[in-house]
Amino acid sequence: MENNKIRFKCKDLFKIPLVYLFIFMIFASGVMGVIGRSLCMVDTQDYENLQPELTAPDEIKTVLHHEPLGMIYVCYNDASYVNAYTENGEFLWAVSTPYLRNAYFEIHPEELVIYGNDNAYIYNAQSGAFIRKIPSNSLDLSYDWENESTGEFQAGEIYFSTYQVYRADADGNLTTIVSRPWWHWIFNFGLCWMVGFGGFAGVGILLFLEQRKAYKKVVEQQTAEAPTKVRIKTLFTNRKARVMTAYCRVNAAVHLVYAALNVVFGLWFGGILCIGIIPLALHFIVVNVIFANMSDRLSIPEEERTVFDHWYMIGWGSFIIAFLSVIVAVAVAV
Repeated sequence: MENNKIRFKCKDLFKIPLVYLFIFMIFASGVMGVIGRSLCMVDTQDYENLQPELTAPDEIKTVLHHEPLGMIYVCYNDASYVNAYTENGEFLWAVSTPYLRNAYFEIHPEELVIYGNDNAYIYNAQSGAFIRKIPSNSLDLSYDWENESTGEFQAGEIYFSTYQVYRADADGNLTTIVSRPWWHWIFNFGLCWMVGFGGFAGVGILLFLEQRKAYKKVVEQQTAEAPTKVRIKTLFTNRKARVMTAYCRVNAAVHLVYAALNVVFGLWFGGILCIGIIPLALHFIVVNVIFANMSDRLSIPEEERTVFDHWYMIGWGSFIIAFLSVIVAVAVAV
């Protein structure tokens, strides 16, 4: 009977038109994210020769500025690709290596170096001519990305965002010198991830609201039959279900308190509480495995199952909030 009820609730969710929008967001973001990644990952075997300008929707990883040569180098990670331009944004040449996972880029006085953990590919910084390929550990390399953040702009300096490169003028304004079309954002992996997460969150919220309605009906029915303050223990005839539900409530409270403290500590104490997500996650996994087995064996009325499902879902939601608090705490602590 319980399984029929659960299946009915999932089907009932599809009576809400908004759920189709959230499902579309999930699938569309996944498809566009995969397509975007496949378009950007370039494995150039002809690395000794100059390449055409990269126009794939890859994100700019870093921009290097060679002031004596009056050149800028726009570097792309997934493609291990570098487009070279004048300071006015006129394309000069491009070079690309075989695929390097997490490629790095450096400018030495006369050389452009593209490297990963194993190999370094060295090109002439002015002409792009290939010079040599050597093991990366034979060079003194920084293994660092030179990220230019946008904030207080200095005249003549080069700045960049995800798909644009700018030069600051004397008044502190930015002039775009290298631009990519707006539709590159459609394939942006981070944006696709956020849209997909939004779709999952939307489905979860709709499911919670439907279960919340069923839960409130049970409480209202209990209140009508016995007009006193309704407590969890009065909603159950099965002791095991009552204990499991109470445990879910306590667990949810712990998750929410941790999430709040985690963000607060991230703001003022460097996010030292983030490590706490590990024991919380281990506990959450163990408890859910146990509860999944115990729940299948519970023989309880539909009303009691509704109450248990409600608090069980709140436990899941509170853990997701706790997990997201780690991301927020790390972001504000940096």
